[in-house]
Amino acid sequence: MYYHCRDLKHVEYGKVFPPPVNTLDEYFVKCYKWLGYYCKFYPQVWLSRGNLSLTGFKREFKKEQEVILFGFENIVGFPVSFEPWEYIMNTLMNDKSDDIAKINKQIAKDFEDLRRDSIAEKWEPDMDLKGWIDCGRDVNAYFKKHLFVEKDQVVVPSLNLKTAKQVICRNERQKKILRHMGFIEDRIVIKNFKTSRW
Repeated sequence: MYYHCRDLKHVEYGKVFPPPVNTLDEYFVKCYKWLGYYCKFYPQVWLSRGNLSLTGFKREFKKEQEVILFGFENIVGFPVSFEPWEYIMNTLMNDKSDDIAKINKQIAKDFEDLRRDSIAEKWEPDMDLKGWIDCGRDVNAYFKKHLFVEKDQVVVPSLNLKTAKQVICRNERQKKILRHMGFIEDRIVIKNFKTSRW
């Protein structure tokens, strides 16, 4: 199942899009722009493949934030593996260039710096670094084999919420609101996951 989490105030019975660019954190904008070069759309709607913790649904939110989780059986999206994405985001957020070739060169440099450190300090490389080495230290090969693979996340340009097979909310009031929007009663489920701080 593919999951997408969204504040109730941004839920519509129909197609939804990413938040407006001017509402995004400026550091994440750089990441999403870079990703847009590869997936051909920007910004993106993110879905987790089977992992609820990646959606933010279990996170502890402020009282005024009411999040709804949507589950989909089949999503054709652009794959972005979480751990490699998380690793290169640091470079993407801090790079001052808008040139893809220069940014990718910096990603390669960061991997090489880490590789040299692992040799000098004699520590075992983590999975991201092993992937870099296995790909012949070629940034495009690394993206193809490790980053842009369907493992735990996909991005899409828009998402039709009314096609969700599950609509998970936290209480009867939310369920009633969702039902009045048009969501099918049998697909709306109340679940109270324990929340945790990240």
